[in-house]
Amino acid sequence: MAMRLLTGMMVFLGALGTVNSSLGQSEDAEGGGPVTFQRVLDLTIQNSFKIALADEQVDSAFRSLEVAKRRRYPRLSAQGWFSGDLFEMDEWGGNNIGSYLALDWDFYQNGAIMQMIAQSWANLTSALLTRRRTVSEQIYTATSLFYDAVKAKRDVEIAEQSFKLDDMRLAVVRSEFSERRRTRSELGDAEARAFESDLALTRAGQDLRNAMRSLRQLTRDETIVAVEDLPRDIAWTLDFPVEDGVRTGLYYQPNVLIVKANLELARLGVKYAKLKRWPSVRFLTGTDYAFAPLARPEEFGFRAGVILSYPLYDAGDRRFRIEEAKSGVRLGAIRLRQAHDQMEQEVSDSYAAVSNQLDLLRLAEKRHEKVRTDFAIAREQFGEKIIGEPEMTRIELLYLQSLQRIENLRLEALLARAKLLQNVGVSSTDEITAFINKGAEREK
Repeated sequence: MAMRLLTGMMVFLGALGTVNSSLGQSEDAEGGGPVTFQRVLDLTIQNSFKIALADEQVDSAFRSLEVAKRRRYPRLSAQGWFSGDLFEMDEWGGNNIGSYLALDWDFYQNGAIMQMIAQSWANLTSALLTRRRTVSEQIYTATSLFYDAVKAKRDVEIAEQSFKLDDMRLAVVRSEFSERRRTRSELGDAEARAFESDLALTRAGQDLRNAMRSLRQLTRDETIVAVEDLPRDIAWTLDFPVEDGVRTGLYYQPNVLIVKANLELARLGVKYAKLKRWPSVRFLTGTDYAFAPLARPEEFGFRAGVILSYPLYDAGDRRFRIEEAKSGVRLGAIRLRQAHDQMEQEVSDSYAAVSNQLDLLRLAEKRHEKVRTDFAIAREQFGEKIIGEPEMTRIELLYLQSLQRIENLRLEALLARAKLLQNVGVSSTDEITAFINKGAEREK
């Protein structure tokens, strides 16, 4: 099972490498230019401390499994000694030297060795699934931070445009105030508005710097200074029902699979606890040979035997172990139902979030059509000197703000989709569709 999970995890990681290939982010950002989304994902997987720790846990689980498997093999040991009378040291010689060679084999130990191996397999399975979950969490974190950086960059652009507009308005008001066409109160309002715009621009710049710092900390790449814009089109739809997402999560979601593996181990624990009623068998063989009389090989001795141990009375230990193992099965079944419910709730919530974000995006795009039309008309009028630069700047600001709302909604929709995929345990919506189609074919 663990080998199948290992293979599946490698496929999963390969898919994560192209988790957002539909966004067109395949170019590397080396050379000092804006870093691409795909580059951030690659750096996150490559340099994440959490993923590195998960890798070490997987390696440790592999080593523990190998150690457990070797318990099935016999053990060979050698001992030597030298002894003699302290008060007769002049009589010490070769007869004071001896050696012993022994072969010890736990041939059958009431399933103890097989239980140890099963536990090691379960630990390896858990480590693989934990690494997969860690990679998914880090991918989501990188996605969120990248989107925050993109938003912050757009906020700076709008803050700059807003500051430009308010600064132009302030210049007009000052000119009109000097001509006594504006009151001091109106001048004060214009100065306050320009000051607020300046503060907003400063805050937007700080937010952008903080976003870039967070990206550098996550990827551990200090060369990241800017991010590349994402394409503005979303080339996907939510074309499957939430029930399909839940069914896929039962098969792919790491938390569910970890609990399921622990339940299987608990069931094996009951089986192995019941085996304690049977005898244990050890196979022994060994040699005994004194080094001194090398010329007399007839003194070479060889022994072989079997140690058989049968539990006649254990003061109720075996019954206690069986009841404890059965209790572990009941707890495992409860935890599995709990994991199913939690996964279903998370998938349902994230599915609803994606649906809501797509609805909001469609509504904002419809409203943006009018703003874009007004902006096009204003550009023509500005070219024909019908409107001045302040009015043109105001309309351009409205257009940029509308565009920013759409951009934010796009990013929120993409982030909601990333959360949905994380909760289901896959890297793309195509995997959900493929899994459901495969299940439908099996039912035919």
